[in-house]
Amino acid sequence: MTLQTIMQKMAFYVELVLSAFLLLVVIALSVRLIAQSVPQVWSQQIDVMYYLESAMTLAIGIEFVKMLCTHTSETIIEILLFAISRQMIVEHLSATETILGVGAIAGLFAVRKYLFCTIHKET
Repeated sequence: MTLQTIMQKMAFYVELVLSAFLLLVVIALSVRLIAQSVPQVWSQQIDVMYYLESAMTLAIGIEFVKMLCTHTSETIIEILLFAISRQMIVEHLSATETILGVGAIAGLFAVRKYLFCTIHKET
């Protein structure tokens, strides 16, 4: 076993530990968000944008955990789609920034549709 192989295995396990830790943090923050939002749903002081921003951030965290575990181009595209979508929804963007965001999302969809190759395994 070479040093390079050992280092690759160690890096893989460190990524798994990091993704497990990140998943625990996302779960804890999800529970906290739900616990925070339930009492405020019936009050008139609910801040929808805060909860939307937090939920989208947690969704990006989940996608990031998936990326650390799977190492595929598709998960990277999904993370970018979530991040751009979150930015467009949560922030109050100008018309130019909104058009650029829509173009970026369209570009990511085009990349996903036309540039990804699927490998069919023969059985």
